[in-house]
Amino acid sequence: MRFRTAIIWSGISQLGSSGITMLSTVVLARMLTPDDFGIIGIVNIFIAFSQMMVDSEMGGALLRKKEVTRLDYSTLFYYNLLVSIGLYAILWFAAPLISKFYNRPPLEEIIRIISFTIIIHAFRVVQKIMIFRDLKFRIYAVINIVSGLCSLGVAIYLAHLGYGYWALVWQQIALALCNVLCMEIYNRFVPLLAFSKESFRYQFSFGISLLGSDGIKTIANNISTNIIAKISTLQFTGYYTQSSRISSFCQGTFGSLLDQCIFPMLSKIEDPLKLRYMFYKILRYMCLGMGLMTIGMIVFAPQIVDILLGKEWQNAAWMVRILTCTILPASIQVLCRNIIKVTGRTRIAFYLETVKSIILIGALFIGIMIGTTGVLWAIVVTQLIMSIVWLIVINKQLKIEIARRSDK
Repeated sequence: MRFRTAIIWSGISQLGSSGITMLSTVVLARMLTPDDFGIIGIVNIFIAFSQMMVDSEMGGALLRKKEVTRLDYSTLFYYNLLVSIGLYAILWFAAPLISKFYNRPPLEEIIRIISFTIIIHAFRVVQKIMIFRDLKFRIYAVINIVSGLCSLGVAIYLAHLGYGYWALVWQQIALALCNVLCMEIYNRFVPLLAFSKESFRYQFSFGISLLGSDGIKTIANNISTNIIAKISTLQFTGYYTQSSRISSFCQGTFGSLLDQCIFPMLSKIEDPLKLRYMFYKILRYMCLGMGLMTIGMIVFAPQIVDILLGKEWQNAAWMVRILTCTILPASIQVLCRNIIKVTGRTRIAFYLETVKSIILIGALFIGIMIGTTGVLWAIVVTQLIMSIVWLIVINKQLKIEIARRSDK
């Protein structure tokens, strides 16, 4: 019963967050221009990578640990804070170079302001782990929805006043601030003035491989936007950014559900036979649901774009059709990755993400020679290949786990 309740509330949280993101897309697409979304799309890779570095996956070690002390939380907090300050400083000084590389002067000021979300994010990581350990997904759902609505209100207000892309910048800052404040009100977490080397080593040994994996994955997932921004117009980049947001709605919701709910629950399963049974059960339902959704989105892409973005965005419909083909294979990889995290074989995730990046870079290199359409199909082909590779590896790994348990 507790598992079902957790699934329900985690689903509400993700659907709520994704729904607000989609609502933001629908409303702001009619108030801002493709250029506004394009310039923010360029920045996203730097913010996503930095926030991933702050997350560091070390919190996963505390989710698996049977007993967690306040010192463990404090150690993670100080590490996150130190890393976030360092990354903010790097982006501050790198902003002029990035702006010059893309030949977009506004990028310098945008990067220096939006990067502040990295430091805010450092205050969020421990708070989220505390909520997840207690399986308080109802609280997390409420916090996510409230924060999303507040930040959307800020964005709409600023867009109405004519602030353009700054409405999107302050939307992200408002979202981060509201999220942290709400979590702090609930958790009342105050870190100790202490740092445990032993706790840090334990968390770091678990998270380092996943950190490398996440780093490679984050760059791979966002690099296409930056390539398109370099070889095409800002307007075209805006079309691609919004198309990606539409196509990633389903996959992103399911991926977050796995990371935030199913992983904490599966990590409590000690029997590898039961773990394999749960894996294939989730996989079957996922393939059926995501498969039908993919077909529907491909068929009705023009109507979806018209409803969500408006008629002036119809040039993005063909992009939505192509990118929709990544939904199912990307979701399969997320599921497999969570199984790897449960078994503790996190180096496998690092190796596979490295392989994926190599394949993607090769595919993008070929795609660039074809044009922007080639870049999009390079992403699809890479996702399809890696979903097959992940399934082969997971099947083998689960057999190894079962054999080890039998020997014992």
